[in-house]
Amino acid sequence: LPPLADYHQVDLEGLQVAESATFGGEHLCRQVLDKLQLGDCLKGCGMTAKQVDKARIAIAARALFSASEHKTAQLLARNSSLKELYHYDQSISHKALYAISDQLYGHRKAIDRFLYRRFTDMFDLQDKIVIFDISNTYFETRKSSSALAKYGRSKEKRNDCPLVVFTAVINSQGFIKHSRIYEGNKADVKTIEEMVEGLEANTQQGDTKKTVVMDAGMASEENLRFIRSKGYHYVCVSRHRIKDYEVSTTQTLTQLTDRGKGQVKLHLFHPDGYQDTWMYVQSEEKRKKEQSMQHKLHERLIEDFSAIQESLSKKGGTKRIEKVWERIGRVKEKHRNVSGQYAIEVEGEQGKATHITWSKKTPSKVKEDKEQGVYFLRTSYEKTNEKELWGIYNTIREVESTFRCLKSELNIRPVHHQKDERIEAHIYLTILAYQLVNTIRYMLKEKGIRYGWNNIVTIMSTQTIQTIEVHTDKKNIHLRKPARPIKEVQQI
Repeated sequence: LPPLADYHQVDLEGLQVAESATFGGEHLCRQVLDKLQLGDCLKGCGMTAKQVDKARIAIAARALFSASEHKTAQLLARNSSLKELYHYDQSISHKALYAISDQLYGHRKAIDRFLYRRFTDMFDLQDKIVIFDISNTYFETRKSSSALAKYGRSKEKRNDCPLVVFTAVINSQGFIKHSRIYEGNKADVKTIEEMVEGLEANTQQGDTKKTVVMDAGMASEENLRFIRSKGYHYVCVSRHRIKDYEVSTTQTLTQLTDRGKGQVKLHLFHPDGYQDTWMYVQSEEKRKKEQSMQHKLHERLIEDFSAIQESLSKKGGTKRIEKVWERIGRVKEKHRNVSGQYAIEVEGEQGKATHITWSKKTPSKVKEDKEQGVYFLRTSYEKTNEKELWGIYNTIREVESTFRCLKSELNIRPVHHQKDERIEAHIYLTILAYQLVNTIRYMLKEKGIRYGWNNIVTIMSTQTIQTIEVHTDKKNIHLRKPARPIKEVQQI
């Protein structure tokens, strides 16, 4: 027996478990925030020790709970061990969470620079490719007094709600190098110069020039010239198609696969009138998706045309020619994405329509290309090949993953705040939470664990911490112990 063993007689009936709280996810976030040395950065920004702890609690809470400040304050008080892990014994109200978010936003430039250098050092990132992209989040209220919330083109088709736009410069591993918030009616093409300025401000002297990857929304001719003038290369989706470009049977097409294992056919060429290199892309997956979408759209349009035709033979149906044309006009507007591809004729007698016919027009080359899954990439690289260019372009999938995490897993939308400065702080806190989440996922990917964040949180929540109250013949003992982690928690 151990020489210092202390034995008591225990009242098994009086054994109690109290003050249970979630522990696994909180402990994970604390470990990674410590690795990132974020506390040192915040102290360097002039924040007190209490403010630093509160800031780290707020970032971890946003990553774990993705809830409003009111709900987060309740979870910190009743359910979570986050405050306990940071030895923070004061209550944290929703107003305190507002205040700490505002402070973090005020130090955003220093925090962004510090974090990105830590990512580069921790993971030995080469950082040769960056992705520019833009997204938006919507409000459920009118926000008529806001200078930020404006009606614009919503990525989620929420044109009934005011928006706020946020941009990000992201590296190929998904880490955000620079971000900025704009008015909701800011066009994609208008943000590029400030994104390049942000990229340069967060690039250390002596770093190699980056290759900028972006989607078609930003790739105007003016923006491409600007990027080249700054000494950067670019790879982007073309905003328009080469109408008279044909792939002949004598040309050799490079065949590769996309991330979904679908076949893609590629061919580099140099079109007349352009100084850069273009690549023809024909994607089997894109072809299937486009044709499926087009089939549904055409099917719905024809159903509505058929309903107008049937009403001509029904009692009480619309028969006057001018009224029939009005109905056809409304149907064409409703299905405007495909209605222009049809020619429509109305036959009539004595001012009444007797028959309607419609026929599909011969599609244009551009339309035919789109339905066949054809699009074009452009690059400023003069010496490249299909495989290399396709590999560079596919880093844009990290952007899709980034914004999907921000929107669906960290609930950056909708925004319920009323003040513009609070809106900016809300979005920035969510971006900091994303940086924490991406660090965790990147570390796990390096070990072959590819869980999504929601799955990680679910697994880690199986480990709790609780107080065990033991009544003995000598004294009452209170033991604060975390539960034994399950296998998956140990792996993470």
